[in-house]
Amino acid sequence: MTPAGPRVTPAGPRAGLCESCAHRQLVRNTRGSEFTLCRRSRTEPERFPRYPRLPVTRCAGYERAAGRA
Repeated sequence: MTPAGPRVTPAGPRAGLCESCAHRQLVRNTRGSEFTLCRRSRTEPERFPRYPRLPVTRCAGYERAAGRA
């Protein structure tokens, strides 16, 4: 039996450009999972997927949000 040490939980996957985008909306479900919703998909669904595959490294609609790194 090994001694119990501090429990380490890995950080979730990084969202790439979405992390600092003005059009990102973080959606949580009842099980505690988090999803990145692109609000640009509401007006231009043919160009922007509602839930983009992460990490996003290039995006024509990216705009840096005020106050995000």
